[in-house]
Amino acid sequence: DGVYYWNQAKTFLESLDDFNFTLAQFLLEEEVFPVSFRSGWHYMDNDWQHYLDERVLPYSLHNDFPYKKSFDEEPIDNIYDWSQAPSDWVPYNPSYSNYQKPGNGKGWQVRSAHFWKTRVNDYLDSMFAVANTGQNQIACIWGHLPEADFLDNIAKIDSVAHAMETKYPGVTFKYCTAVEAMQLWRKADDFQSPQLTITENPSGEKVSFTINTDEPIFQSQPFLAIKDINNEYRVINTIKINNNEWKTSESFVKNELVRVGVTVCDTFGNQSMKFIDYLPADEFIDNNDNNYNETNGTWITSTLKSWGTDSRIAVLHDSSIASAKWDYTITKSHHYNFFVQVPKFDNASDNFSYIFYKNSKPIDTIIFNAPLNPNKWNYLTTQYCNESDQITVELIASGFGQAGKNICADVLKISAMVKKKDLSTDSQLIEFENVIFNDTITYPLRLSNLGISELKIFGIMTLNNSLISNLSFPITISEMSSLNIDLKFIFDEIGSVTDTLIILSDDPFNSKLKIPITANVLDYFVIIDNEDSLNYIEYGEWHTSVATSHGASSRYAWLNSDPIASTLFKTTLEESGLYNISYIVPQTINSSDDALYQISIGNIVRDSVYIDQNSGSGNWISIGKYFLPMNVEINIRVIDTGESTAGSVLRADAIKFQILERLNSTKKDEDAGTPISFELNQNYPNPFNPTTKIKYTIPSDTKREISNVKLVVYDVLGKEVTTLVNKEQTSGQYEVEFRANGLSSGIYFYRLKIFSHGQRKDFDKTKKMILLR
Repeated sequence: DGVYYWNQAKTFLESLDDFNFTLAQFLLEEEVFPVSFRSGWHYMDNDWQHYLDERVLPYSLHNDFPYKKSFDEEPIDNIYDWSQAPSDWVPYNPSYSNYQKPGNGKGWQVRSAHFWKTRVNDYLDSMFAVANTGQNQIACIWGHLPEADFLDNIAKIDSVAHAMETKYPGVTFKYCTAVEAMQLWRKADDFQSPQLTITENPSGEKVSFTINTDEPIFQSQPFLAIKDINNEYRVINTIKINNNEWKTSESFVKNELVRVGVTVCDTFGNQSMKFIDYLPADEFIDNNDNNYNETNGTWITSTLKSWGTDSRIAVLHDSSIASAKWDYTITKSHHYNFFVQVPKFDNASDNFSYIFYKNSKPIDTIIFNAPLNPNKWNYLTTQYCNESDQITVELIASGFGQAGKNICADVLKISAMVKKKDLSTDSQLIEFENVIFNDTITYPLRLSNLGISELKIFGIMTLNNSLISNLSFPITISEMSSLNIDLKFIFDEIGSVTDTLIILSDDPFNSKLKIPITANVLDYFVIIDNEDSLNYIEYGEWHTSVATSHGASSRYAWLNSDPIASTLFKTTLEESGLYNISYIVPQTINSSDDALYQISIGNIVRDSVYIDQNSGSGNWISIGKYFLPMNVEINIRVIDTGESTAGSVLRADAIKFQILERLNSTKKDEDAGTPISFELNQNYPNPFNPTTKIKYTIPSDTKREISNVKLVVYDVLGKEVTTLVNKEQTSGQYEVEFRANGLSSGIYFYRLKIFSHGQRKDFDKTKKMILLR
């Protein structure tokens, strides 16, 4: 259905690739591989049990008798079935045809239970009682380390176990690892790990491997994994050629290998591992390591981190610089990539550099004119280094022109996984937030070759033909360099649109690079932002705010200033039609609750709307719907009325004109600017003493020539004070004066109800006003 959940798979085979990737990665990176295993949520099926028995490990601890759960509506909470499994706390060999039942499988299955289930079901009492008859018991009693009561549960289980030891004096118990427990239960006489060797078999540029052991192993073949310079992890099949001897089923290009690892265990679970390293492992120098030093500026520790436990941040000052450096000694002659990573932090510097030194000599300077991508590896440079070369990477930022901004140092990564050709892009997703139907939009795509040989681009295309750029191919990117390409797109359907950009190249590992494209395609619209100097004009004294909901900034003016503040957004539309005009200001609680938005066509004011800028702030808010002509200047003026009862500022950010319906050729010009929706405006002035005016609008509708209109004023208790209007009216804009003679100060409400010729209620709205004597 196009919606994916992390726990969506219903069978093991759907997840086999991920399972193998995880096993390979842990083996090669952490030198960890399981000999015993309890699956998450106790999930198991026949295919998984077979795979564990044949390729992975001897001891499984999944049995969760008697529980069963088969509800598979997404998102899947869990699926498992142990209703047919033995209730005994005794290991068994699972049947090949039904993992729940004892059979002739070569692996072992053990019953397990969470701390809580063990306690509430008195499992320990039943175990001790059976053990008291002479039958040894094994139980996997488990909990998750992050659980808040993990340690308390251990103490409670231990207390119950000792109580059972007292209750059944002939029974002893022991806490063991799963392997230790199974070896005790099986009365193992072998606790030595197998002698394991892995031998290279070179053949030209390629190499295969032979694996030998000194005894039979549990697995049907050794578990062998490789990591290559493309950072891919693979599980490799082997073929048995003699007793305790296997050979890989394929060969590998030797200079593309990073690490090869193999692991086996014997039939009692004694494990061995061997590794061959072709390239040095990735090295990481954190701000807490000895090879990190700060050379200038005042640095402080921040709890923000992308690596390790913290990071270091310096505030820049006008007349000084901040700098920090990482030092490293090369262990093998080779090409190396260098990366840095920082957390997301506020007010980040957008002008800084990294200088790369080799044996104290500056070799490369990498200049950044924008903040680093947080929590991602940011590429610096690729360099060939000889063994024992002393490498320094220095971060330098000057406060000139960016005083008060922050610079951050966290971690440097040194990687020998350098490819001959390595196409990459800064864009993992091409995303267009709002684009106009059938309008051309340009996207700047930066392509980089992080390899040490020239790379060629043979084609750039999209699956659904949204790309219209006419480029000449091939495009060549030199080694360790980048280029920018302006791609042009057109979307010919309205709504949420997806496509895929495909880049064809001679990158041997990624010859068809795919980048998803998403676009929110709207019918014709225009947005005027406060950054648009040609179409945005201010009157009075205004200031820049870093708070924004659209664009890079917004503007504000103090209320009741002298002169009174106002601003003008103007545009000339390319199409005549019915438009929804909306505004946006940053999320706020201190803005005017009586901002006047005045809509003009040419020099004629068509409508005035009083708006509380705090209500719905941070979102696009509709001012109203209007017929607007093309090729005529449309003005939206935002004015401080001087009557706000809340807040201290008038705000301006952006105005949007969204076409809803193109104007028919039969539509009369005089209809332009006529609202087509019911409106009840805020009274003006507000607060008032003793008179105020209330405006409302009845839209033009050929099906509704006459409407019954009732406008009533109520006090704060809901008692009717006066009826201002109670009669039939045609479409149009109306204004009524309310005189509060004889009324006391306080809050009053006015309610407008409009009916279609007395039958169906079309509009019912209430607003608040304040009488202040």
